Amino acid sequence: MSGTEQFAVTQKTTLEEYLLPWHELRAPAQAAKYSRAQQGLILKHIVPGIGKRKLGSITPRDLETFYAALQHQDPRRQDTLGKPLGDSMKRQIHNLLHLAFNDAVRHGDLMRHPADTARPRYTQQAAQDDTFKSWTEEEASKFYTVARVHSQGVVFCFMLSTGIRIAEALGLRWEHVDLQTGAVRVEEALVSLGGHLHRTTPKTNRSRRTIHVAGDALAILQEQLEVDALKREAKGESYVGSGSVFTNSLGTPILPDNVYRTMKQLCKAADVEYKGTHVLRHSFISIQGQQGRSVEVISAHVGHARPSFTRDRYRTVFDEERKGLTLDSTALKKETESSA
Repeated sequence: MSGTEQFAVTQKTTLEEYLLPWHELRAPAQAAKYSRAQQGLILKHIVPGIGKRKLGSITPRDLETFYAALQHQDPRRQDTLGKPLGDSMKRQIHNLLHLAFNDAVRHGDLMRHPADTARPRYTQQAAQDDTFKSWTEEEASKFYTVARVHSQGVVFCFMLSTGIRIAEALGLRWEHVDLQTGAVRVEEALVSLGGHLHRTTPKTNRSRRTIHVAGDALAILQEQLEVDALKREAKGESYVGSGSVFTNSLGTPILPDNVYRTMKQLCKAADVEYKGTHVLRHSFISIQGQQGRSVEVISAHVGHARPSFTRDRYRTVFDEERKGLTLDSTALKKETESSA
């Protein structure tokens, strides 16, 4: 089905019959991994749970009942299989349904929007979760020191220095880099789909951007040219090459699935908590905010759609920032008297 085609919706159309062609129409304009993730939510959770219901019969109460019953379905994860689905996954499913119902209302296929008033209920554990998603400056520095001297660790250092996503870093090609000015064009993302490398567009429209790097981040890029030449010399005829900035020993792109083991090893060596590769992006944003950079500037740099999203989802307020936040009325009174 092409992006210009439409599909028929009748009073008998089920949610499944609506969602599958709806998603197919949207897929060409989405990043491949994001589209695949949405398809997984539809097939694993929405279709089995509520997909057989007629589109026009679904109520907000139906959705809330559906959200409450959601469970982990991945048989490869026996530790979570059959347990209640996490709040983050429930939120993703709700957001997907909200978009679908919104389009149905906009096209006149539905008279009302059932997901407008329905919401997944947060668990008590989630409401009490105050775990930091980012590292402190000290933790980030410890990790950086260890990773900087590791052959595969430099990509993590580049991510921590710039705030770009792992897929954006691994998808970076030399044609996107200007070593003279430090301009880096984020135009591609490298993702793993079914164990195979796939180049795609960045996650969102705002993710396609140009950033300007300096300092050690620029030095890392300059060093990669020299490293690439050494790999070519060492491997001889077996060297493949690819034009990618960060590569394996054969000069081909690094498989995204292979970076997590290295990340865990580096975290252990640095004595910092492993929180996945996304901690590098969280830490960049939070530390920049702690140092006084405006959320609007940070949001534009990292390619978020809205500054509010950057602030709400990524900005950690560290305990150190909150120290001394006491309003000294006595001092205020003295200042007022002295200026009178």
